[in-house]
Amino acid sequence: MTREYQQLPGLEAIVLEESYVLDIEAHPTTIEFAMDFVLTAEHRDYRPPLAGEMYCTRRGVLTFSGVTRCLWSDQGAPPARDATGEVDFGHIDSLLHDPAGYALEGDWGRMEVRAERVAIRLT
Repeated sequence: MTREYQQLPGLEAIVLEESYVLDIEAHPTTIEFAMDFVLTAEHRDYRPPLAGEMYCTRRGVLTFSGVTRCLWSDQGAPPARDATGEVDFGHIDSLLHDPAGYALEGDWGRMEVRAERVAIRLT
């Protein structure tokens, strides 16, 4: 049975399709996405957006740990630069989970990951 990311513990109050990927690091047992996360009003760290902001955003890391397999394809799209000059690799347009693992995709490529768990840590 395939589940969307909102059904995974810890990701229920995050909007990945509006969050920005700032960097991706793949190591032998972990994959980390540094991100500017968009939080929904249901998130415990939510605060109303400030003047000029559309969303409540918080910087953090999406981590896959206990990784035993990672296939990363369709890489190569150059990152954009935002108004402040910061690099941005776009969004995570899709994150699905089933018993075989996780499937993610966005402008930065497509990943199939077999991992023990996924978690978000706000910084």
